[in-house]
Amino acid sequence: MKRADPAKLPEGHLRRYDWAKATRGRLAAKAAKASDLLRILDPELAARFPDSGSVNDALRALVALDQALPRRRPRKRQAA
Repeated sequence: MKRADPAKLPEGHLRRYDWAKATRGRLAAKAAKASDLLRILDPELAARFPDSGSVNDALRALVALDQALPRRRPRKRQAA
């Protein structure tokens, strides 16, 4: 990557910052962790759910419905 000629930079451009203690990738782990929360909807679903609130409401309703349904007990097998 070429460095810009300092004479061509606008006055005060990045010279006002102290880059002596800068570290590369300092926020990379935090950004990766935040991207774990991001889910991409298919286009046909995105048309039905305009924002994250509507998606959350639909998921809460689905969880409530699942909890309201009675659980079926597995049938006991008879010995042969």
